[in-house]
Amino acid sequence: MDKVERDINKRWESGVGHHPKSNELFKALSEIDFKFCGDYFGWNSGGDGDNGETLMYQMDIYFECLDLGEQL
Repeated sequence: MDKVERDINKRWESGVGHHPKSNELFKALSEIDFKFCGDYFGWNSGGDGDNGETLMYQMDIYFECLDLGEQL
């Protein structure tokens, strides 16, 4: 049975925290985007529906699947 919750809304509603690698990667991508790409993506996090929060939830699923040896 899959152990990784893949529904982003359920993850948010349950208050599932972000994977440490998601936080690290998001911070780096945000900084690179802002400094070198003219803030092309305009990454935001910390609020409901922010594009950065959605990206981090997607990365959480990826990293948790890797950690547990599950397929996406």
